[in-house]
Amino acid sequence: MKIENSKTENCVLSVEIVIDKGEFDKARHEAYMENTDRYPVIGKAPGLALLQDLEMTYGPAVLFDEALSKVIPDSFNEFLSAGGIRIMGKPEVNDMQFTQDGGVRFKVKADTYPEIELGQYLGISVPYRRSENQIEFEKAVIQKACENMKGEIPPHMIEQKLSSIVAGEKLAINNDAVYHLLADLLVILDRAYVAAGVSRPKVQVRREAMDLMLQAASAEHEHDWKEYLKETITLMAERYHSLPEDFAQQYDRIIADRESAKSKRSADETTEEIFKAYLGSLELTEEQWKNQRQLQAAKEVCMDLLLDAVAVEESIEVSSDDIHAFIEELADRYGIKPEEAEANIHRNLLTDKLKRDKALALILNSGVTDEEAKKELDEARAEARKRMEEAAHIKE
Repeated sequence: MKIENSKTENCVLSVEIVIDKGEFDKARHEAYMENTDRYPVIGKAPGLALLQDLEMTYGPAVLFDEALSKVIPDSFNEFLSAGGIRIMGKPEVNDMQFTQDGGVRFKVKADTYPEIELGQYLGISVPYRRSENQIEFEKAVIQKACENMKGEIPPHMIEQKLSSIVAGEKLAINNDAVYHLLADLLVILDRAYVAAGVSRPKVQVRREAMDLMLQAASAEHEHDWKEYLKETITLMAERYHSLPEDFAQQYDRIIADRESAKSKRSADETTEEIFKAYLGSLELTEEQWKNQRQLQAAKEVCMDLLLDAVAVEESIEVSSDDIHAFIEELADRYGIKPEEAEANIHRNLLTDKLKRDKALALILNSGVTDEEAKKELDEARAEARKRMEEAAHIKE
């Protein structure tokens, strides 16, 4: 393997790798050994055919695709390991071409982690007592440790974290029956108005659907919500236009059509519809909603970088017992067998998480209270509270 034109700019790695004929032929042979059942050669026992035998039988390009799928990731990972380089996400392979001597040349582009210089992260003092206000204490300790750290956060890390936040929130929203009801009502109410010959602005329909959802989901209508919705939607439509004689039958068809349409949707399509209904309840576009979470994403990335750097600095390790305990706890939490939980866990990602957990505990457990700063903060808060009370008294 030969490395050419390797450079990293703005946390983006670009490298050109050349694999000679010997290495490529070796990869082809390894690929053949894994696919002997797909490439039988007459007169040769499985695994004993030579490359020239395979080429005579299947053509000169036999096993090229299989070999490339091995040699490209293997050589790139070897390059990363040798240089101690950490990348994020999936690398992009491009400009792949075969060389005249029978080897292969390709370029890889990948986002990398930034270089981080740790500042003080142990014994950080904050104006809170952990025993009195654990959340504020821990938040302040981590924020200060992040502020003490030096390093520029690349945009791709924030975008990746934002995508993770969005995916997590979409999943949570999709698991909330209230928003499924809202998505139904947005369609049902709009079509009910059409059936009644009523034209209503989309924004008004959305707000009315929100009100209906809240009423239907309340304890008062917990058992009769379907009948309640039918009666209420009928009355709402009747306020704007006299109803056709068959409105009740049309309403039932709207419900049936809605159920039929939902049954034909994919899980992803359902998630997107529920998420759109949720955004509508906030009167936000997806872009506006994401913009509100940019700061959260940046803070979480900063925290991840801090914990990763501390884990390296403190030589934090994760034992098989740590992993086993986490899997047991996860299985118990979701009521599944440990083997099921383990089958759905990426071992490397779990190891990284547990290292971060240990680094976080180390930082927080070393945090202390700055009593003088706490006294000043308490006095400032008391003064602010007093001014608010005096202002409220004047208004009364």
